Amino acid sequence: MKQFLKSFTPYQIGYLLVVFLLTALFIIFLPDLMLDDMSNTLVVVCSVVATLANPLCELLISKQSKWNFMVDIFFIELPELVICLAMGWYTIAIVTLLFWIPIDIFSFRQWTRHPDSQEQELTVVKRLSWKQGALAVLAILAFGFGVGYLISMLPGAADSYLDALSAAFGMANGILLLLRYSEQWYAWFITLVLYAVLYISSGTYIMLITVAAMLVNTCYGFTRWLIYTKKHAGLEG
Repeated sequence: MKQFLKSFTPYQIGYLLVVFLLTALFIIFLPDLMLDDMSNTLVVVCSVVATLANPLCELLISKQSKWNFMVDIFFIELPELVICLAMGWYTIAIVTLLFWIPIDIFSFRQWTRHPDSQEQELTVVKRLSWKQGALAVLAILAFGFGVGYLISMLPGAADSYLDALSAAFGMANGILLLLRYSEQWYAWFITLVLYAVLYISSGTYIMLITVAAMLVNTCYGFTRWLIYTKKHAGLEG
């Protein structure tokens, strides 16, 4: 644990401090902009927890650390499950319960089995071929529009196609992350943009801090993984 804590660079520590400070200022000075409906205390608490945990989780992914999956389960997926059910985003709620939580557990086990030969705290990552990437995009779009059509017929469903596409790109991110492919950053970038639209349309403005912070980290993480995969080309396991 001591070695893990020492692995955080000044930039990474500063990044987390800025995100936490912005969240605290938002809660103190702009509480009315957190959610359209502040009457549900549990949803408010879950929004704050997810806002704080998301940037930490993404930073751990950029560091190729398997511990991102544990943070994701307990401090992101469970709180966001509550939020999604309250907002009527049923696709994301179902995907969270049946996909994200199980895949996080499985991913933690998989990443544990592929440590870097020189830096044990890192997990070996790799890249897709262009054909694999094209097939992945087609599968994501087919799933998103197909599920969106089905969800639109459920009573109380909101933003069904946007909801489904967000879930589809998010699932692609999860699968690529499980398999340790750097293209997961592309899927995650699109997921964040779609989430931002959902949060704005629902008035969940506090979550935009999370989106902005994770977009910054997405660029940072993608660069780190790109450098790693180029350096270790042909050696990935």
